[in-house]
Amino acid sequence: MSTSTLTIDSEQSIVHGLNIGRPRPAMKWVWILGLGGVFFEAYAGAALASGLDPLTQELGLGPVEVSLVTSTYMFVAIFVCPFAGGLSDKFGRLNVLLAAKVLALLAMVIGMTAGSFEMLIVSRVLAGVAWAMDFGALLTYISEFLSDRHQSKLNRWQGMWYVATTSNLLITYVIYQFQVGTSIWRWLLASCAVVAVVLLVSQRAVLVESPRWLASKGRYAEATVALQRMYDFSGEAQVTAADDTLATAGEAREGGQIGVLFRAPYRRRTILANVAWVAEACQYYAIGWYLPIIALTLFGESFAAATLGAAVFNVLGIVGGFAAAGLAARLRIRGAVQLGFAACAVILVVFGLTLETAPLAMSILLPSLFILFHSALAAPGGAALSALAYPSHLRGLGMGVSTTFCNIGAAGGLFLFPLLQASLGTSGAIVAMAAVPFIGFLTATVIRWDPDRSTDSRGDALPEAATTPGSTEVAEVLGR
Repeated sequence: MSTSTLTIDSEQSIVHGLNIGRPRPAMKWVWILGLGGVFFEAYAGAALASGLDPLTQELGLGPVEVSLVTSTYMFVAIFVCPFAGGLSDKFGRLNVLLAAKVLALLAMVIGMTAGSFEMLIVSRVLAGVAWAMDFGALLTYISEFLSDRHQSKLNRWQGMWYVATTSNLLITYVIYQFQVGTSIWRWLLASCAVVAVVLLVSQRAVLVESPRWLASKGRYAEATVALQRMYDFSGEAQVTAADDTLATAGEAREGGQIGVLFRAPYRRRTILANVAWVAEACQYYAIGWYLPIIALTLFGESFAAATLGAAVFNVLGIVGGFAAAGLAARLRIRGAVQLGFAACAVILVVFGLTLETAPLAMSILLPSLFILFHSALAAPGGAALSALAYPSHLRGLGMGVSTTFCNIGAAGGLFLFPLLQASLGTSGAIVAMAAVPFIGFLTATVIRWDPDRSTDSRGDALPEAATTPGSTEVAEVLGR
């Protein structure tokens, strides 16, 4: 029986290795600890939302100060994300993930001990930098361990997001029973610090650097080790590394200029991914993030009842989020985004118009359906489209730019909803926000690009502009 050989001498050969290999048990830690970063970011965001009303009372914040506290970290991330994406392209995905946890821990410690509005803003600034570094890098990191047939599984991140938000709401309810009063928000931020420490230690001890990133830098020996750590070739292929000293392609292909993302063949996919991510972030942070506040309208002024009510809504997010990968595989990622935005637009109009007159059961059903369609169809697509749109030497930059647009949408939702609520009432604010998913629906309808029908985003058919003299072709697998 002849043994075939796969020589790791390019990013394309890593892609080929992912496609012919079988995931080892260690691969589960890429999912667990990678999605653990999603858990932390969602948990930290939900912690502030859950404790927002007590925080406002304790520090005596006005409407503008509340808007600044809730939106500052997203406004900061808008400016940091492109640089953070470049850092992950230059220094590696894993190094950026670890640095983000250190900053996040510092942000939580300052926040939980803050005695003034100004210190709270300092905490939110650091949280924004950590968010910018963490979120784009972690989805990039996970995507670079996936074979072609498993691309849609990246949408699992949305299910983890709602596990985190629901967990936070339930923990909020438990802490509330200990009669901590308006300081409950400090306890919630303290729990975020604990999660950050656990992730920092675990990611540093268990994870390996992305083999695709290593190969894109010409570090083929390290890329081979990382690939074999996570994938088993069962004797059907001997995986060997090319001589790093002879490799120049990866080292020559440094991250491109941002303008490259807006030229062919990337222009359409960049626009689609960015608009989808802006729209889903805006609608989530205007409606989903403020559900504990909206729930006060539905359940009265009981903090405990509103918290449990918001948790019920978010359970639908868990169901939808973990169904997202299967739905994306059936509908294709763009099709799922298109259907999800259409449903969310209709639901928000009906929810807003009937908020004050509908029976309680219907008032509970409508936000639950919004969370379900958002998490299962509309929300995962922006991140997945961004992570799958580019080859590895552009992926960090592309994700950085896309996460910037995500943060623009998130900051807009966080900042605008309290102001819309003050001027139009809760009902009018919800109806007004229906314009956001409608724009997302139109964009996904007009721009018909699907990553599961494309090859150049995987690195196995790079456009001419992305190649350099001396680039090696994918090594043929001998004996196949």
